[in-house]
Amino acid sequence: MPRRYPGIGFQRYVHVNIVESTRFYEAWLADQTDLQKKRLGRKHEQMANGPFPFLRATFYRWLQRWRKECRQLDAREGDVLLAIGDLHLENFGVWRDSRGRVVWGVVDYDEACQMPFTIDLVRLATSISLAGEVVRSSVALEEIAKSLISGYEEGLGTAGGPIFVSERGCAEMTDMVSAGKESQEEFWARKLNSKENPAIRPKELPRGLEDIFCSAFARGAKPTYLRQRKPGGLGSLGRRRYTAFVRNDDGHPVAREAKALVPSAVHWLEMRPAAPSLTSTLLQRVVRSPDPLLQVHDRWLVRQLGPDTVKLEISVFRSSVRPLLTPDLIRAMGFESANIHLGSKSPAELHAALARLNQELGRDWLRAAAERMEKVTREDHSAWMKHWNRHRRSSTPTKTVSEEVLSKRLHHASR
Repeated sequence: MPRRYPGIGFQRYVHVNIVESTRFYEAWLADQTDLQKKRLGRKHEQMANGPFPFLRATFYRWLQRWRKECRQLDAREGDVLLAIGDLHLENFGVWRDSRGRVVWGVVDYDEACQMPFTIDLVRLATSISLAGEVVRSSVALEEIAKSLISGYEEGLGTAGGPIFVSERGCAEMTDMVSAGKESQEEFWARKLNSKENPAIRPKELPRGLEDIFCSAFARGAKPTYLRQRKPGGLGSLGRRRYTAFVRNDDGHPVAREAKALVPSAVHWLEMRPAAPSLTSTLLQRVVRSPDPLLQVHDRWLVRQLGPDTVKLEISVFRSSVRPLLTPDLIRAMGFESANIHLGSKSPAELHAALARLNQELGRDWLRAAAERMEKVTREDHSAWMKHWNRHRRSSTPTKTVSEEVLSKRLHHASR
């Protein structure tokens, strides 16, 4: 039986630097979906802004580093399940369920794939450590790991369950929702701004998207369509996003956003054939009270746009007096991580997997792995920042090695 992680792609790409890695990944990505070069340029610029935004934008590079730095974790076949992959601090937010309750949890699933469950915990721990610089609320990795595992085990102990903001009793979670929420006027002025979101005709939409949008509204609705020029997010920046909206009887907008889905970067790293995103499969399995307006159609994810759907953005907490990265909030993230993984394995199986990790790798395995990944992430960010500064000073884009030279390097690495 072939291994899920044959390592072929890893061997070929292990010796390339972050600039070459990015170029190869984006070339592959362009074969999966239409990319917009201006947005990629914006993404490249934000990657240079700090280690935390760099981490958010480069899951493809994380995978390369993970295979080398965390080989013992990656090689544990019994730990493989349908994981988030690109799990980080700003991957959490809120939505309203079918009963109007405000639910807190993971809101981005673009990189869902079969991976060891430990990759989610290590990436999340690393992101929390890096984000401490942004909000001036640093927490030691040892404490981060302790709180994440505590929350994860709590989730396993209760067999999971939705996290309602009103019931969790976490002040930082409530602060997050309040700080990130805009007024109706502010939100719609930004989202429907004609300069940043120009109107387009239905025939300008990608094939099939008009029908997908129409299925998200009441029968007979005739939405107005917009092309997003400056969408949010970092990891998916460069992919197409569109907005469709109608106005209700009171004249207020009712809107949906469509984001292009692509296979996980795991497919790129391992040179697997292209396959549909596993986002829909993951959402069907996880333990939660779902967003009734979230839909996945083939290569598109369609979700509600509105001031009540808030995604955690740590930049709004820079001037906050109260620390954001408290043990309570980190434990809640661990609990929600368990909710995701319980869609693939039972509580008993995951408890046993944690016990084996503690016995075979030591109880500080999470701290140690996150420490190694933080170190190489900082190294890659530093290299990217130097590349980007050279690029800005130059009148033409900075050149990397030629295709011929790079091909020889990859061939040598695979021997």
